[in-house]
Amino acid sequence: MSSRRRSSVLRRMSVGSEIDSVCLEVPEINDSVNTKVSVSDFTPLKVLGQGAYGKVLLVKNKYTGRLFAQKELKKASIMVNSKTYERTFSERTILASISSHQNIVKLFYALHDDQKLYLILEYIPGGELFQHLAQRRFLDEKSASFYVAQMALALRHLHEMGAVYRDLKPENCLLDKDGYLVLTDFGLAKQPLDTSSENWCNSIIGTPEYCSPEVVRGDEYGVKTDWWSLGCVMFDLLTGSPPFTGNNHKTIIDRILKQKPKYPFYLTSDAKDLLAKLLNKNPQKRLDADSEWSKFTNHRFFRYFKWQDLCDRKVPAPIIPTITDPEKAENFDAMFTSQTFTMSEAQPISIPASSDEPDHFKGFSYTASDNLFQHYLSNHNS
Repeated sequence: MSSRRRSSVLRRMSVGSEIDSVCLEVPEINDSVNTKVSVSDFTPLKVLGQGAYGKVLLVKNKYTGRLFAQKELKKASIMVNSKTYERTFSERTILASISSHQNIVKLFYALHDDQKLYLILEYIPGGELFQHLAQRRFLDEKSASFYVAQMALALRHLHEMGAVYRDLKPENCLLDKDGYLVLTDFGLAKQPLDTSSENWCNSIIGTPEYCSPEVVRGDEYGVKTDWWSLGCVMFDLLTGSPPFTGNNHKTIIDRILKQKPKYPFYLTSDAKDLLAKLLNKNPQKRLDADSEWSKFTNHRFFRYFKWQDLCDRKVPAPIIPTITDPEKAENFDAMFTSQTFTMSEAQPISIPASSDEPDHFKGFSYTASDNLFQHYLSNHNS
């Protein structure tokens, strides 16, 4: 096992609140609600992850036996910070608008009780790409290209919807049972209200090692920041660490702004060429895979497969997760799965609200379409 460590995030650092509020306003939600489903229908089995505002649990539907990932967010913590409140609604809205992209996690229900918000998500049993990298340290070029391509497909789909992801890193990339990549954690993803400008956010937010120069400077930015992050993750996959690291945020940011990436001697010219195009500190000169998709996909770094074969899942995955029992969550970090929780922590709590108390979470509830459920059930036998 390598000494790979989890990255810390810049979830609370922001500048220019007036400008950023333009892209963080809570949208109006009009989805129908399936009143037959409640949080009490799901039995918690394991802790899969933990963030600043709650946990992600592996849960089982008591009636169908289906497994899901249940992301919990504490209402009290969310209400303390208006930006966190807006981002929570944004995550739910963006996920609800993505019907079925194979490289993006699916949202089936959004629920809430008096204490928490719950996102009932697709359970991806292969665990984090981060965990697999911790065991291998880094990947060969062919394997890295397989995963970089799938990250790019997910980012392009998000960008076509007008959203910027803002937190691409190995911890947010899961592997399904076949070893294919699924992007998760959309807590920092945003969509603009004003589409007249390509640069509509300026929050200093994300994970420092994977943040672009424009983000850490506090400049206005848009979807091009995600292609820088893709370059950072690509560098990480090929070498065992992101291109700019340090013992604290200031050191990392200084290096992002002032240093050039140092490429190890064993990287091929193809890898270095694509990295140089993605890790251009000037977003206007950076390879914009959205507008230059053919140029991106035809790059020799991806010479190992045909993109259509990748989309059709005909390309063998370089990492096949070992899954003896999906309920064991054996591919997730033991620092999470070993955590204990009481049933009172995991179950909904009903506290009568005052009749004149405003419902700040009205419209949060959501149920996915029948088509999404049928597609999911036809591909999952657990």
